[in-house]
Amino acid sequence: MILILLVLQMSAGAVVARVKDQEMKITDMRAEARLEVTVEGEKSERSFDLEMLRDGVNYRAVVAVKEPEAMAGTRFLIHAERGKRNEQWAYFSDLDLVREIPGKSQDDPFLGSDITYADLAGGAHLDDLTHTLIGEEVVAGDPCFVMEGVPRHEIVYGKLRGYVRKADFVTVKAEFFDHGGDLIKVAELTDIRELGAGVLLAHRIEVRNASEDRASVLTLSNVVVNTGLPAEDFTEDGFSRK
Repeated sequence: MILILLVLQMSAGAVVARVKDQEMKITDMRAEARLEVTVEGEKSERSFDLEMLRDGVNYRAVVAVKEPEAMAGTRFLIHAERGKRNEQWAYFSDLDLVREIPGKSQDDPFLGSDITYADLAGGAHLDDLTHTLIGEEVVAGDPCFVMEGVPRHEIVYGKLRGYVRKADFVTVKAEFFDHGGDLIKVAELTDIRELGAGVLLAHRIEVRNASEDRASVLTLSNVVVNTGLPAEDFTEDGFSRK
């Protein structure tokens, strides 16, 4: 039994390493994003520009809202650093004002969707989770490893479950649980495209709430990666001047 557990743990580490290798192929990214939110059959849409810059295992993201019109010009800056809660700021163009978003707000819905501010920056780092390989499953016809991750520091989720395609180590499905073990939401990542140099990226993410009649669909277009985005655009001063 001990030997079996050791083999599974080594396998979990190997899967996580391959997932990280795949993710690290993207050093920076720029994309247009559209977010469709459906609540009890009523749909609403938001759109924004998204930029991301990676610094090793840490990364930064800037979100520039275009729609709804009332929020046009508002920008969000998110810093995700291993072992720490994400830092976030908002820039309000009508006031020319930058404000830090309190730590508790990073778990709030982004633009009324089922995606949180923390989710936009990747949620929990892979290195901030204790991983276990709990099995295998077929998702949309693709054999997948099923990985379970328990956060090493407190976040809104009690555990996360990822379904990693065996063929290329891309995550195609994720489940998010609360601290009591109940399912909160499910994310399905589809329309995975090859962007050159082995870079693979899902262009459609659908997030379904487990207890309410609501869902959010995030789609990316005009995605460009690894162009050398300037680091100063991802600072508290820089993101407000763009």
